[in-house]
Amino acid sequence: MTTRTLPASVAARRARIAALIVERSVGSQEELGRLLADDGIQVTQATLSRDLDAMGAIKRSGDGGAARYTLPAQTDWDTSLHTGDAGLTHVLAETLLRAEAAQNIAVLHTPPGAAQYLAGHVDRSGLFAPVGTVAGDDTIIIVMRSNAEAQQMCDTLLDLSEKG
Repeated sequence: MTTRTLPASVAARRARIAALIVERSVGSQEELGRLLADDGIQVTQATLSRDLDAMGAIKRSGDGGAARYTLPAQTDWDTSLHTGDAGLTHVLAETLLRAEAAQNIAVLHTPPGAAQYLAGHVDRSGLFAPVGTVAGDDTIIIVMRSNAEAQQMCDTLLDLSEKG
């Protein structure tokens, strides 16, 4: 029996993908898929492709001319807080006024005009797996699959906003 050490979440999978890309010279999705399988993470090629796209991974020529995946330099994937371009923690500190779970829905409040900006950062962070997100002027509605996921999202976002 194999002991499972990694959670089966999108955030955990993407954090492991980022770690593999940073630690090794990964040149193909097939190779990356094998490395993930070695860690007990089974992923389809389509999911892997979506993950790489969401993370902003691109192929670049390395020192020997061989192409390998790289991640945007401004993203700190080692922390598993997928911060995105401007830094999710910083954006949360500047814009999140309130976060409350209402059953499986996370409701976030921002200053007027900031909801779409914050929603974009939360969506791109890869920290959560929402069913969908709707942003208005000062309110964001994020539908999660369970009440617990919505509460966890609110708790995480509030904690991150206090660190910024």
